[in-house]
Amino acid sequence: MGKGSFETQVKIVRRIALASIPRRSYNAFMANEPAKMKMLLVDDSKLVLDLYRLGLSDELYDKKTATNGREALEIYESWQPDLIVLDIVMPEVTGFSALKQIRELEKTNGRHTAIVMATALSDKSDIVDCARLGIQGYIIKPFKHTDIASRLEGYYTTFQKTPKK
Repeated sequence: MGKGSFETQVKIVRRIALASIPRRSYNAFMANEPAKMKMLLVDDSKLVLDLYRLGLSDELYDKKTATNGREALEIYESWQPDLIVLDIVMPEVTGFSALKQIRELEKTNGRHTAIVMATALSDKSDIVDCARLGIQGYIIKPFKHTDIASRLEGYYTTFQKTPKK
């Protein structure tokens, strides 16, 4: 195999690799820096927020937290997270209400954000109601902090592969 054909093959492999990288990661890839997924974690329980922090590495995730839906909406608008984890039952503005408001905002702001609901409720109708508004998944609390990163990454990967409406 001649030198020219090897260089051509390298270029093709590089093009394929770049095409498979999500847009949010492209600039970091080109700079040889890992891209951090921006996550907004919303729960009125400090213990649950601590479990998220423990299970989600600072090297891989840029995290912000909120303790109610009102705070979550403010952070959503200013920070534009890649993924939001919303507790369903919270003070001031519930997670369900925040989900509805975010989906309404998306109709005008052109964004589509991955949203995962978290609940300690065993009533499946809550999850069904959220699913109607287009959630990417749900987490039943309590959860193991060692499992949370892979669960959220899985939901986000599926979200990225889904055609946007």
